[in-house]
Amino acid sequence: MIKELDIVTLTRDIKTYGLRKGSRGAVVQCYQDSDCYEVEFTTGMGKSSQVLTLSKLDIQLEREAIQARVVEMLNSLPEDVLAEVRDFAEFLTQKEHHKVDGSGLFIHFSNS
Repeated sequence: MIKELDIVTLTRDIKTYGLRKGSRGAVVQCYQDSDCYEVEFTTGMGKSSQVLTLSKLDIQLEREAIQARVVEMLNSLPEDVLAEVRDFAEFLTQKEHHKVDGSGLFIHFSNS
């Protein structure tokens, strides 16, 4: 579900405004009575370039775009490389659940 302040990407080019598929923007307004959103796009320097009213079909959450691209890439990898990617993903997951002390050793902080 898209909400205010979410980062989204365009699912298509909007040539009138010089925006290309994959352009990133921030949702600044969600309209309750429709599937429309006000999305602010910025220049590479961080200045606002456009604020457009877009439908849900025009945008997707950036996280979903990243996930789709990763799946696309994974589908093209040979099995041995895919196993390496899995191992790396497991390492990153473990790293997120641990904190590193000054010695470089992992210290586990339990939630219980």
